[in-house]
Amino acid sequence: MKKYVLPILFLTILTSLFFMNLLIAQAPSTMNWNKEEDVTYEKPFELPKGDFDPHEKMGEADVLYQKRKFSKARDIYEIITYMSKGDTLVKRAQYQLANCYFNMKLYEDAIFEYEQLMRLFPYSQYNEDANFKIGSAWFKLSYPPAYDQQETINALQQFNHFIAQYPESELIVDVENMKTTCINKLLEKKYLNAHIYYMMGYYNASLMYLNEIFDENIPGEIEENALELAAKIYIKNKNWDKLADIGEQLSSRYPDSAFIEKINAHTTN
Repeated sequence: MKKYVLPILFLTILTSLFFMNLLIAQAPSTMNWNKEEDVTYEKPFELPKGDFDPHEKMGEADVLYQKRKFSKARDIYEIITYMSKGDTLVKRAQYQLANCYFNMKLYEDAIFEYEQLMRLFPYSQYNEDANFKIGSAWFKLSYPPAYDQQETINALQQFNHFIAQYPESELIVDVENMKTTCINKLLEKKYLNAHIYYMMGYYNASLMYLNEIFDENIPGEIEENALELAAKIYIKNKNWDKLADIGEQLSSRYPDSAFIEKINAHTTN
């Protein structure tokens, strides 16, 4: 019997030590959490202090900008914009920050920063150019007519806003030229859609897009091609009255169209 006493006693001691450690681990900590060094956290973004002179740094950024080192200039302008939101220096830094992105061809970032400028400083002397650059950025982001034209639509809306806001601006000529390009791209997109439906045999869908082109009443190659495509559809549908109307429009607006003779051959019989 005695030979079992020692193992049992040893096992009892081990069990007691296990439960004591478990109780200690679950006991409330006496650590002083008010001490900052006991808490680990990510410190918030801190702006440079002391030797950071915004006016001096603005000069450095301007020199970099003139040297077309837009990425380095951008970094400085961005820091300056965090220094304050209400003084003249920050206003120009915000404007130059947007210009850096524009010159770096990061047009979406440029649009955001120009819009930020106008939100923070709605009566800024830079807003006319900012509005122009926003439209130009959307214009540069736009795709060829075969693709989605949302960026072109955005550019056109911005140009219309600019013309209404700054009718006497020296930039009006450039805006009008880009606006015309946008309109022609949207018309060409409609013509491409019409032609695709024509090739698929969906003539009513094709005519829907063609009529949208006619409603714009903008003379040019796209309208001429649209009239000729409409004539092809009316020939296939044997709609001679509509074909005659198309023939009259082609004769009056595009007398050199080679399709007029073909239309006359159907309408005179």
